[in-house]
Amino acid sequence: MTEQRVIDAINSHGDDIKTISCIIAGLLQQLRESQGAEGIESARQFALAVAQQMGQGGATAPDVDRINLVFNQHK
Repeated sequence: MTEQRVIDAINSHGDDIKTISCIIAGLLQQLRESQGAEGIESARQFALAVAQQMGQGGATAPDVDRINLVFNQHK
């Protein structure tokens, strides 16, 4: 793979991550408006349970600290 193709792939993944982050922020805002901090906390706990089920093996793993940060920022 050429260096430019690697750069293009990384940039594409960066775009995907930013897009997903925007979608999640919108959903969390709507959840907070409809269910308050309790709804955000329930969703945070569910996300942590999903992260635990994914496990920590392999080359990638969910970042539990970042999961907590994202949800806590929207309470």
